[in-house]
Order: sequence, then C-alpha cells, then structure tokens
Amino acid sequence: MAASRVLLLVLALLAAGCAASVASPDAAALLAFKSVCSDPTAALGSWTESSDPCAGAWRGVRCQRPSPSSVPPRVRRVVLEGLRLGGHAAALELLADLPALSSLSLKNNTFTGALHGVDFSRLAPHLKLLYLSGNGFSGRFPDSVLRLRHLRRLDLSGNRLAGTIPPEIGHRLRALLTLNLALNSFVGAVPVSLEAVPKLAELNVSGNHLEGRIPSRLAAAFPSSSFAGNPGLCGAPLAHRCNGPQQIVYSNGSGEASDGSRAARGKIHDRWMVVMIMSAVGAAVASLVAAALCAVLLLKNRKAARRPRARSASANSTVAREETVRFDGCCVEFDVATLMQGAAEMLGKGATATTYRVVMRGNSDTSDDAGVEDAQQGEVVVVKRMRRREGASREDERWRRELAREMGTWRHSNIVGLRAFYASAEELLLVFDYIPNGSLHSLLHENRGPARVPLDWQTRLKLAQDAAHGLAYLHGVSGGKLSHRHLTSSNILVDGSGTARVSDFALLQLLAPAPPPGDPSLQKQDVHGFGVVLLELLTGRQPSAEDGGGAQDLPRWARAVVREEWTSEVFDVELLRGRGAEDEMVALLQVALLCVAEEPGQRPRMAVVAKMIEDIRDRGSKRSNKFSASPSQAGRSYESSPCVSEDTTRSTPASSS
Repeated sequence: MAASRVLLLVLALLAAGCAASVASPDAAALLAFKSVCSDPTAALGSWTESSDPCAGAWRGVRCQRPSPSSVPPRVRRVVLEGLRLGGHAAALELLADLPALSSLSLKNNTFTGALHGVDFSRLAPHLKLLYLSGNGFSGRFPDSVLRLRHLRRLDLSGNRLAGTIPPEIGHRLRALLTLNLALNSFVGAVPVSLEAVPKLAELNVSGNHLEGRIPSRLAAAFPSSSFAGNPGLCGAPLAHRCNGPQQIVYSNGSGEASDGSRAARGKIHDRWMVVMIMSAVGAAVASLVAAALCAVLLLKNRKAARRPRARSASANSTVAREETVRFDGCCVEFDVATLMQGAAEMLGKGATATTYRVVMRGNSDTSDDAGVEDAQQGEVVVVKRMRRREGASREDERWRRELAREMGTWRHSNIVGLRAFYASAEELLLVFDYIPNGSLHSLLHENRGPARVPLDWQTRLKLAQDAAHGLAYLHGVSGGKLSHRHLTSSNILVDGSGTARVSDFALLQLLAPAPPPGDPSLQKQDVHGFGVVLLELLTGRQPSAEDGGGAQDLPRWARAVVREEWTSEVFDVELLRGRGAEDEMVALLQVALLCVAEEPGQRPRMAVVAKMIEDIRDRGSKRSNKFSASPSQAGRSYESSPCVSEDTTRSTPASSS
C-alpha cells in the first residue's frame, strides 16, 4: 500500500511538471491533484496547463493576493462538492502543497482509502474549514488533523472511519465552531475534552457505535439528535438512562475490547447469577408480604368508606411545594429569607416581571448601625419577580419549574446567567448576575450632548459579535424550541470588561400555559430583532426614529436610504470621524439588512450571523495590523478580545433544597 501511494504521488508530480511555466505558483499542485483523480463528468475541464488558476476560470478555485501586491496571488479556497470525483485518499496530500489554503471541501464525491495516512499538518498555518463528508474514506481518525490549530469547522460525516475519537480532540482543536463525525463506525466514549472547546456551536456524533455516558455539559448544550443512533450511549439528552458507573476500555484504535475487560465481564456474569437467585427468593418473600398488606388495606378502606369525605377538593387543588434551587455553586447561603432581608431597589416593572437590584447581607453578626455598610459589602444580584398566571394548573407550574431548571444550566460568557430560583404556588423569583454597566441602549442613545464620550467602531463591532455569539448559543442550547421573543438593545447588557451579554431569554415562555411548540419562525423573529440592534449600532438611531416630523421604522428607513444609493448617510456621525473602516461598516450593514428581511425564511440562522460578523471583525483586525495603532486604539485588537472560558461554557447540575 505504501509503495503504491508513493508511486501515485510521483506520477502526479511528473504529470504536472509542465505546469511550472504557469504564472501561479499553486498551479502545479492543483494539476497534480487533477491528474490522479477520476473525473467521469470532466468537471475539472477548466483546469488547463495554459491558464492561470487565479484568473477566475478554474472551477471551485478562489485566490487572494497577499501583501505586498508584487507577490502573485495564492489559492485560498478549493471547493469541489458533488462532482463525482474519485481517487485514493493520498491525492489529498497533493493539496497540502497549497500553503495559503484556508478552505477545502470535497463533500459528496467518491474518494476512498485510509484517511489517517494523509498528512494535513502542512496546512496548519491557514486551514480553517475542512469538509470531507459523503465519501468512502476509511481507517482511523487522522491524527494530523489535530495539528490544524486554526480549524473552525470539521466535517468527516458519511464515511467509513472507525476506531476511537481522539480523547484529546477538544484540547487540540480549541478553535472549533462545528464538529460533524456522524454516520461512521467510531467506537468508545464521547470525548470529555469537547467540553473545553469554548465556542463549539454544533456537534454531531450520531450514527456511530459510541458507548458510555454522555458528558454532562455536552448533554446540556446539544440536542438528542447530536447523539442519536449510538445504542451504547446513555444519559441526557437521550431517553436511555445509564444503569450505573460505566468504564469502556479499548486496547487500540480498532475498537476491540482488551482481555482485561473480557475477564471483568466474566466476573460480572457470575455476580449476576448470584443476584438473580437471591432476587427470585426475595420476590417470593415479597409476594407473601404484599398479599398480607393488601388484605389489611382492604379492611381499612371498607371502614373508611362509611365515614364522610372531607377536604378532598382542597387537597387536589394544592400546587407543588415551595422550592429553592441553586446553580453552579453560586449563592451557597441563598434562600428566600436571605433574599427578602437584602437591600432592594426596583429597576423596572414590565409585562412579564418586576425587576429588583438586591444587595444580600453577609453572614456576620452586626449591630443595626452597621447594617447598611454590611449590605453594601454583600453579594449583588438581580431578582425578577413573576406572579403565577391566573388559572394556571399544576401541569403549568411543573412546566415552569422545569424550564427554570433548564435555564440554570446555560453557561456562556455572552449571556446573563440564572444563578438560582425560588418557586411557590404564588410566584417565581429568578436570581441573575448583576451587570453594572447598563444596557447597549443606554450606551448608544443616552447623553447625546457635547459631554458624550463617543462609542468608536471597534467597540461597536465587538459588542455586535458578543451579542451574536450569545444569542446563537441560546438558540442552539435550547434545541431550537425556545426564543427570546422581545430582543432589543435594552436587554443586551454590557459588563465591567466591556463584554455584551444577552438577558431575558425565554422569559416569555415561563408565562406560557403549556410547553410551547418548537416554532422555527420564533427564532427568526429573534434574528429580526438582532438586525434592528445592528442598525442601531450603525446608525445611532433608535428603532422608531423621528424623520421629517414623523416616526419611521428603522429597517424601512435603512432600506430606503440604501436603495437610493445614499449609503454613507446611514452611518452614525460618530463613526464617520474615524477613517479606514468603511468597508467593514458596509459589510455589517449588509448583514443587518439580511436579518431584517421581510420574509422570515430569508433571514439567516443566528449561528450564521455570528460567523459573518466574526469574519468581518477578522478582516478588520488584519487591516489594522498593517498600520501602527494610534494611542486611542492601542490594545484593541481581535486577538486580545475576551473569549469564552472553559468555566463559562459548561452547564452544571442544580442543587435543590
């Protein structure tokens, strides 16, 4: 096999030798790849030795000219999807000679062979997207992929890959946004290290032969469809429960169990025989005891039937008991009495809840004179008080508490986390983090006088990216069933480090009389709301702006201005003071107009919106690196922006009292 692979590569390079005269330095590698591929439909007919791959005529090839401009353009993207191309996996190694390649997609073709023999490590400096799904690749998970430190999206689904998923994958591929390993033959456990990937938005390992308990934080972050089709997997979010602690031992990547595990199974079998015998004896004894108890209860019921029935209606109407639930080790001493004793300040009253800022007292004993000072030193939280809906049933109350428990497992640096809740028959108290710097709405629209400190472009773009990541996370972690329903710049808060955090997600669902249907149009409504927020960031206008003596809808106004080709008139005057970011502003404006499309089906998903904004900010960072930073912008680079930490992306179980 190794000899045939070497021969294949040598023949390919010889066939591409005549391409050396082509202007692009990447032509030889591409022509070598073409020469070893089967191409029954002549899909690569435009790849000729007499043409330049960067002239725009080569199918599926996109180039970019690096700086300085005297350097020839280099191939950045190779996208050849569904073209019935075929060949051995070794052909992919020829594409590793494209040093600037950032995106490679060979989805839905007929390539075969062992993928673990391909060395992808030479693409490590730039490769971000790798799509190889829908082929016939075999062998183990390619170890060289773990060296692609900038990889954001990896799709190896629909192949014949086997063995275990590398346990260290989450620690090696820290930049992953999506990982799809579905429809293969992987065995072993779901790697716990995937919990450490800070921005993992999509995960799919369905349709394999994985076993064991699903890691708790992955179970909270992804729906059951991400793990379906693995009979050996158990635990949430699957319906199959785990019977007890499980340990899976594999001696090699082929997935064969070790001799030690076989011996252990033999011991377990012997123990089960003993347990079954003892169970049979116990069942016989239990049957006799149960018969005696039934006789006694029957006599008691006959006596009770002669007595008048009292208070049965009131007993049936009783709602569930009071309950206090804490999450993530926060507010360890929290209970409703501690909350009520704290210094409270009403922040607002809305249709769904009344919001208070509460400073909870410390535990130390103090005199009355020191009470205020102690309160100021206590923990500060925000409490939202929601009254029980008129006519709510016990089922409604159970649903409301289940949803509150689910909300408490959501952890992300761009959302406001639920730390605890108290539920009774009359009300629901939700305890959130307190965010001191106010809302995005106040930063944009308040104090527009001469003393105002302008909000510069880099800050606005970072806040947009933060909010997009937070909302995309919430849409994903809720499995598409929940939505915000009232997303505005007022409920995007900004913390002390300048990070935007989405608040009040799914609060309206807490008032629903029953579990709401998973209506996808509701999340598209959130996308529209986010588009309005982007327009506020770009224009400095409020959602209903005064224009010509009357109120005008902001999206309609922005569309009209762009249609009249007065695009420069859209942007906030504060943004026009700085130069050099006009292209990024126009790009974000295009994203905003996509989000506020009148037809909901034309609006992109929030995960896509977040990726588009991330790309805009990435391009802006590269542009700014070409120039020396001014004193006002020093320290504001893409690389130094805060990222999601391990602690804030993992969900944690709740403790109840």
